[in-house]
Amino acid sequence: MTKGNESPTPKSEQPGIGRSTLINLSGLLVPTVVALITVPLYLKQIGEIRYGVLLLAFTFLGYFGAFDLGLGRAVAQRVARQDSVEERNHTFWTAFIISSIMGLVGAIALYFLGQWLFAEVFNIPSNLRHEMVSAIPWLAAIVPITAIISVLAGALEGRQAFTALNISQIIGLIGLQILPLSAALLGYKSMSFLLGTALIGRFIGVVIMVFSVKKILPLKKYPHIYKAELTPLLSFGKWVTLSGLVTPLLTIIDRVFIGAMISTSAVTAYVVPYNITQRFHYLPSALSTTIFPIFSTNKNSKENLIKDLTNTIIAIQTPIIVLSIALSKYFLMLWLEKNVPTNSTPVMIILLISIWINGPAYISSTFIIANGKADLLAKFFLVELIPFIIILWQMILKYGIIGAALATLYEKTLATSYYFIITKSFLSYIKPMLITSPAIIAICITSTTSIFKTNESIIDILIVIFSIITSYAITPNSIKHKIKNFRQI
Repeated sequence: MTKGNESPTPKSEQPGIGRSTLINLSGLLVPTVVALITVPLYLKQIGEIRYGVLLLAFTFLGYFGAFDLGLGRAVAQRVARQDSVEERNHTFWTAFIISSIMGLVGAIALYFLGQWLFAEVFNIPSNLRHEMVSAIPWLAAIVPITAIISVLAGALEGRQAFTALNISQIIGLIGLQILPLSAALLGYKSMSFLLGTALIGRFIGVVIMVFSVKKILPLKKYPHIYKAELTPLLSFGKWVTLSGLVTPLLTIIDRVFIGAMISTSAVTAYVVPYNITQRFHYLPSALSTTIFPIFSTNKNSKENLIKDLTNTIIAIQTPIIVLSIALSKYFLMLWLEKNVPTNSTPVMIILLISIWINGPAYISSTFIIANGKADLLAKFFLVELIPFIIILWQMILKYGIIGAALATLYEKTLATSYYFIITKSFLSYIKPMLITSPAIIAICITSTTSIFKTNESIIDILIVIFSIITSYAITPNSIKHKIKNFRQI
């Protein structure tokens, strides 16, 4: 390796964990603000049923993102360990070409499977059925773009270029949300127009990301598959891919079942609170993106880091979850006005509890994948899949969308326990959870019963204060020290 081929990650692109997490968090929060503005407008412009069909389409699309063969994570892991520009180019171009090919395969698969699902399986009104089937080509065309984004993002993540990564993702996601709404506002409300403009929005993000990778990797070679890269990329990626194929089933099959067993309006009633509550995963998600390259280097013991980060997430998210449960009903009424779907509030509360349980698991699962043990996750998901599908089916039959939320709570609890057991850090997780759990239990009681109806607001405020006190008690000393000295984390 020659000196001219060495290109360490610039110091400007190597911020600390706290600053990197804030950068990644901002990249997730900006599209959330846009979503908070656009969802009520979508419901007003295209209606609850048509919006439910659009949500089903995007849910279906999300599953086919797994056709990148797990190469995004594989690229991030390898690039994080490489100092040579030449090595990074070999890794990137090999992954890029394979991912593009698999994206095309995924597009073909989605086209034919989508024709069947939207024509025969989903409970869609007849006037929308033909319209959605005609729009499937637009939906399929987004799959290769999604696969390419995964590899581009992996390259930037491996270089810890989080600012460039988040700017490009923000623009792409905003385009995905804004352009279809703009088409609807102009009177073009057919599914073909909505999905076609979504494709344009996603493509804009890809173009910006390509320029970022070209500068930061940097790109010096022409596209070519390097045989020496195939084995390390695919051996790491195969288990990530298997996880990527099974995990989306665990996370999207609830909406598929609701669409098939109940109606598309029920999909809206479930997905609206689901999408909002998933934003609470942003902190652990941003943190996991930051620490993935750190875990991938495998230079130092990470046990204490797992413990401190787990406690930090629990400490931060507990008061937020408590407050969100208390305000969930009022938030939905204020946000959606008269368009609040039936049963959305209890669904939102149950999903918030599942996020409180599952959020800290991002740290342990990231550690598992970064250390090349993604097979442990894939095997667990395979074992878990069939029982979960049976439980989900029965719960929806008995309790509708609330049953789907309860099944999700069960799955998240089981998966979280497994992650921490595998990383031998279960006690580091369960101790702070037990300390903060009384506040969660108390707020659920006050939000779902009328025991303290006359003094409900005062009781809620006291519970929030209590959650802050218990959260501070479990906060790592290093964080407390920085808080006391008014320093940035």
